Amino acid sequence: MNRKQRRATEKLSKKKGAEKLSEKIFQFDQLPDHCLACMAPYDKKNKQMAMTWNVVVKEEPVTVRLYCPDCWKLANDAIETLREEIQNGSE
Repeated sequence: MNRKQRRATEKLSKKKGAEKLSEKIFQFDQLPDHCLACMAPYDKKNKQMAMTWNVVVKEEPVTVRLYCPDCWKLANDAIETLREEIQNGSE
């Protein structure tokens, strides 16, 4: 690969990186201000909330969903219970 090709490739990769970054910023703007399940308020400036709450992003169409730790645990427990019931039913 010659110098001209390397520069063109680097330029293209930087452009794609900038597009991905702008897409992520757009998705952050779509972040709700409450839990989707229980409507508990979410403070975007609270670091503790940012570290404990769960965000689910669907790509097509872009949807951003936010869940508090209590609702997330409740959903995971329900899924685990369902898996156990399916396993016990198939045995």
